[in-house]
Amino acid sequence: MSPTVATILGMAAGGAYFFEGERGITADENCSYLSPWTTDALAWIGGAILVYKGHEHNDPLVSFIGSTVASIHVAQFAAHKVLTRAEAPLLPEE
Repeated sequence: MSPTVATILGMAAGGAYFFEGERGITADENCSYLSPWTTDALAWIGGAILVYKGHEHNDPLVSFIGSTVASIHVAQFAAHKVLTRAEAPLLPEE
């Protein structure tokens, strides 16, 4: 298997893992992630480095792991930090 195929499979695995985990949480449960956005950013950077190293060394497993980690954290950031943000008023109400 090539690192490119492993990267694509890792993205699919990361997406499936995230959506399966989210499926078990009801809308009534306020299960917000407590980690700051920087955790997701650092995990994405680490995953991207692993994908790069996997391609550089022709190691599909490293590419698979990196893309899985990166995909999970992109999904968490999008679902729990971007989509749930409320607009702040321009001026504070008195």
